[in-house]
Amino acid sequence: MTVTSDSKCVLYGIGSSYVFEAIEIAQRTNIKIIASIDNLKTVKNPNLPNILTPEEITPELLKIPVTIPLITPSYRQLLEEEIRQLGFLKFATFIDSTAIIALSAFFGEGVHINAGSVIGANCNFGKQVLVNRSVSIGHDIIIKDYVTFGPGCIICGHCTIKSGSFIGAGSTILPKVTIGSNSVIGAGAVVTIDVPDNCIVVGNPAKIIKEGILGYNQVGV
Repeated sequence: MTVTSDSKCVLYGIGSSYVFEAIEIAQRTNIKIIASIDNLKTVKNPNLPNILTPEEITPELLKIPVTIPLITPSYRQLLEEEIRQLGFLKFATFIDSTAIIALSAFFGEGVHINAGSVIGANCNFGKQVLVNRSVSIGHDIIIKDYVTFGPGCIICGHCTIKSGSFIGAGSTILPKVTIGSNSVIGAGAVVTIDVPDNCIVVGNPAKIIKEGILGYNQVGV
């Protein structure tokens, strides 16, 4: 579902500083945030609207689209499962009003597109993908579930970005490259060839420095 002007939304999982980016997107697109759900019960920030614990969620709130304002792919996946178990029915998609989106682009549920990003023609996004500020995503790109793009990434045409991968700030992915599931591309890296699953790559040209990771923020084997 795409949240449009004058819609309502619930934020779920507000421990990350990215929550304030989500609030900014909401303000620019006239989305009213009805509640901020503190699933960890640790957030004490008066600038967040209507902070509630999961126990305080009402049947009326469960009918409102919910979004997950977290950077880490694995955290978004875990919270999606938690949210469904609580009984929420819909996930909202946040698309900033300053983003330029091709009409032929397709988005799964729960996608975030932050300010100044450009999405090219015939792109296909899975669910719960997060595109941070000023990212350029070229044409004919396949992006699987839970992928995160850091600020200022450039993804050239005909790439495939597999589930759970994290593309670091300012990195460049050259045309027709595939990024494996749960892999991490270091900030500023230039990726010229395919990256296997569960790897960390850095540098220009990017090279593997670690294999067998579980994903961003989960680097054990």
